[in-house]
Amino acid sequence: MSLTGYQFPELSDVEHDSNWLNVRIEVKHPRGKWSAVDPALLTYEVQWLIDWLRSVSAGGHDKRHLWFTEPCLSFHLSPTETEPDKLVVEFSHEFRPPWATEDLDEQHNIVFQLKSIDLIDAAQSLEDQLRRYPQRTER
Repeated sequence: MSLTGYQFPELSDVEHDSNWLNVRIEVKHPRGKWSAVDPALLTYEVQWLIDWLRSVSAGGHDKRHLWFTEPCLSFHLSPTETEPDKLVVEFSHEFRPPWATEDLDEQHNIVFQLKSIDLIDAAQSLEDQLRRYPQRTER
């Protein structure tokens, strides 16, 4: 996942619209690869994701699900009886894979073992990218 710019770079003082960021995803899945770009997150939602990833990395599981204004991307922790927590990334709407059905509410998940990913590195990468796109208006 990467941030590619403001949706409306020319707007600097319009609530919400000045803070929408274009997000690029590139996904590898057993059924195939896909990529998409969509104004999926507000600047402060990216900060929520950064904070959430750091909290999960530190063992904080108080907030198990993180979703945003646009429903095309969400994250949650999925515990099982026999395995440690897993990170589930849900893709829907504009971020659906090419084989998705016509049902816009259909979600497609990618599941990661928490121990196999570096959440701190992911959070730092997002934070570095977000520095280029500061929040331009209050919420």
